[in-house]
Amino acid sequence: MPQLLQPHQKTAVALYVLSVVVAFAYSAVFSPPPSYFSNKRNIFNVVFVKQGWAWITLVYGAYSALVLSKRWTSKQQMQSLARFLCVTLYWFIMTQWLFGPSFIDRVYVLTGGGCHPLDGVLTTLQQKDTLAQIFTQGHCRRMGGAWQGGHDVSGHCVMLIHASLMFWEELSWLFYNIPGYTSLKTNTTNAWRAVNAVLGLLLVSWWMLVMTAVYFHGHFELFTGCLFAVLGWAALYLGLFPNVEQIGLPPRTL
Repeated sequence: MPQLLQPHQKTAVALYVLSVVVAFAYSAVFSPPPSYFSNKRNIFNVVFVKQGWAWITLVYGAYSALVLSKRWTSKQQMQSLARFLCVTLYWFIMTQWLFGPSFIDRVYVLTGGGCHPLDGVLTTLQQKDTLAQIFTQGHCRRMGGAWQGGHDVSGHCVMLIHASLMFWEELSWLFYNIPGYTSLKTNTTNAWRAVNAVLGLLLVSWWMLVMTAVYFHGHFELFTGCLFAVLGWAALYLGLFPNVEQIGLPPRTL
């Protein structure tokens, strides 16, 4: 009977889930003081996380152009692009749009949340009614309201883990063939740099995931963020892709 999870998959899922658990436990036990990363306006959050999928797309594009185009067949390249588009669609549905509000915003509203007047700010009944008809966090904040009262699935966890697991899959060859990575530096410098860009992105993503667990969100919000991130990866890389010949899974060799 074949294993459900391959070694690189077990390692990746364990890494991110355990990182969130340990980081939250550290926060709960030691109550760390405020730091640069506890400020939502830190440059990593503003420039990297808030624009996260743009960076993910840029790095994937560089990896595809500088590595895959030189090493994989045209069919394999198109399959990789199809996988990336499916992963992007899942992120988009979860965090941006699902026939209106995103999945995360819909969960928030369905669990009793909504857009309310800011505390201490005088508002008219008409203004309250206007805010009550807003069902997305972004729109609520733009209108000067407070997004309160519901279960806030950690969008940071969803994006950071979901995208990271994708890169672990698309670069699974690296997990099984370290000499292949070192040979890139000697034979194809640009390809080596593109792989390093992916590894750098994975490192920053992991660090910001840890900071999210330490300073932001409660344990249940982090749990559901991890859950939906891993479920998205499992649905695609364990469910859909292996069973659709036109998409398939990434090869284990470069």
